[in-house]
Amino acid sequence: MKVAISYPPIVNERGQVAMVSQNRNVQFFKTPTYLLPVIHAQAATWLRDIGCEVYWDDGNAQRKTFEEWFKDLEAWRPDVVVFESTTPVMKFYWRLVNRVKEAMPKCVVIMTGYHSMRNPQETMALSRTDVVLRSNHVDFVLVKLIPYMAEHEDWRETCAIEGLWIRVGENEFRNTGNFKQVENLDLSPDVDRDLVQWKNYAYENGNFLQVPGTYATSVIRDCMFGKCTFCRYNGPDLTFSIRSVQKSLDEYQRLIEEYKVREIFDDSGVWYRGKQAREFAQGLIDRGLHKRGVYFGINTRFGYLDEETIKLMGKANFRFILVGLEAADEETLRRLNKGYLPHQAWQNLEWFTKYGMHPHLTIMVGYYWQTQEMLDLTVKTVREMMFKGLARTLQVTICTPLDFTPYHLECVQKGVLLTNDYDDFDMSKLIVQTPIAHERYYEAIRKMYGVAIHPRFLWRQVCFLAKFRKRDWQFLFTYGWRALRRVRNHIYNLTQAHREKRKKAACCAA
Repeated sequence: MKVAISYPPIVNERGQVAMVSQNRNVQFFKTPTYLLPVIHAQAATWLRDIGCEVYWDDGNAQRKTFEEWFKDLEAWRPDVVVFESTTPVMKFYWRLVNRVKEAMPKCVVIMTGYHSMRNPQETMALSRTDVVLRSNHVDFVLVKLIPYMAEHEDWRETCAIEGLWIRVGENEFRNTGNFKQVENLDLSPDVDRDLVQWKNYAYENGNFLQVPGTYATSVIRDCMFGKCTFCRYNGPDLTFSIRSVQKSLDEYQRLIEEYKVREIFDDSGVWYRGKQAREFAQGLIDRGLHKRGVYFGINTRFGYLDEETIKLMGKANFRFILVGLEAADEETLRRLNKGYLPHQAWQNLEWFTKYGMHPHLTIMVGYYWQTQEMLDLTVKTVREMMFKGLARTLQVTICTPLDFTPYHLECVQKGVLLTNDYDDFDMSKLIVQTPIAHERYYEAIRKMYGVAIHPRFLWRQVCFLAKFRKRDWQFLFTYGWRALRRVRNHIYNLTQAHREKRKKAACCAA
């Protein structure tokens, strides 16, 4: 069976490329960021291991044009092609599926991703998609489904693998029921780095201070907390699965020794905590991996790691700590169900900085209830954290309601959603009614990103040099230029692109 796991290049009218992989809500960037889709990479590896012929087909990371990508896919003639869906590119994917079916009528098209898994009937009705995977465990489902399809010509009528919508006729679909929520992640193989052409993802990624860098096979799928109202890792259809510490440590050792990786980032929704976090950090130390000059990074939550754990992680050479601040006022944190209070954010940032790490803040603006006072407090807090050296980098995004999350459903229920056009969900503009003018939120974004060139922030980075840590010198003199490129990209995408769209709409109306 020939299986293509495919990411077509998607380019908008401004020449920006859609970042689709890793099930993020799509943003279009001019400066490329190539993210290895870890679960799909595990699926590709596992399918290859059971005898399938696998075509790793990431047109973005391979820097192909769309027509080059499509021509190459058509020439390979797959039996099955697997796509990953997310809201802002759904209309594109539906058109693409129909084109694939026209060019290759016998090819089975499988749609994965959170948008389709939560509204499978829509994708089945609006495209010629053959199968929608309702499971986030794409690897576990595909390794059962593909062999079944190969062995049973009547698979559309007889397949009983849970968590699927299957097309059995032009307008007839079959639902195989709920998917298994928890899997033993140790059964899924480590990503075959050569199969997925890992070096395509090793350099253009803002999370890496040193290159080549790579994403580890995630230790948690999806999130141990799983309650934030704006997040995809939320809902009765999701829980979390966990990978063993020793299996993950084995992978880290191979990445360092065999692939000469210089930075490893784990993109789990939230990384280990407590005993497992300490066991992992101690394992890096016991294996001597902390002395190889390799940095390690994770996603975590405020309040999840205590000082003892953070101290051990610092010793183990953890550097990049991505943590969601989201907002600085208690009301917003409560409404988002973040599970922490502002003082915990300050405390954790002080510990991360004390033990030599580089915290990265993620912030959102434009909640439908966010007043000017709330917005000003967030801007003031973020700037203060950056000026004090408690965070090194930041990312600000517009809070776009993600597909069928509690925040999205709440916006629909309250009638504050300004559009139902999926093309408008690309995080380039506000699409909810707000208490103040939308331009105020764009101004706030500019103020927060402006920290990167503020004398107080730059002076703080110079002061860090007195600690004589290699990473601080790298941050100021090497990483800084790469970071500024992306800051400019984010500022344009979040504060200028909406103006161009508004001008174009006005011209069309005239």
